[in-house]
Amino acid sequence: MIYGPAIMNAEVLCYKGAFEEVRHVGISQGRQSEKEQAKRTYPQIEEFQEITQKGILYSLENGQVDGVIQDLTKAANVPDYSCKPISETDYVSYVLVVDKEFVQTEAFEDFIESYNRAAEKLNDPKVLAEKLGVEETWMEDKSIQFLPLELP
Repeated sequence: MIYGPAIMNAEVLCYKGAFEEVRHVGISQGRQSEKEQAKRTYPQIEEFQEITQKGILYSLENGQVDGVIQDLTKAANVPDYSCKPISETDYVSYVLVVDKEFVQTEAFEDFIESYNRAAEKLNDPKVLAEKLGVEETWMEDKSIQFLPLELP
């Protein structure tokens, strides 16, 4: 069962060079929602090319695409690229999927309490920057949010 949204705004559009020249964007296969978000936010994008996750940064580096949409945690591994949020409005990036029987257990309640403590800490840009291994300034235009989960 889908228990609830867990993370919002986790994807970014990474590029090198001038953002105004970003027309062809690489995106991981099956990421239709992120594609639609970026298309609405940046009408200059003319084409999306589906690329395997392993090849997405290679395609940007060798000029096959002008930009790529990827998870913030992946973008943090290459902080030399510029990144922009894929949407001006909030959207759900990840949900928590849980076995229905597990939801009724004490172990699940313990998990929710631990998750909520971690989410609260990670919503501090300084803490998240440290965990991602990037400068705090790199987080300034990122709008990722770790959402608290309610107990059943």
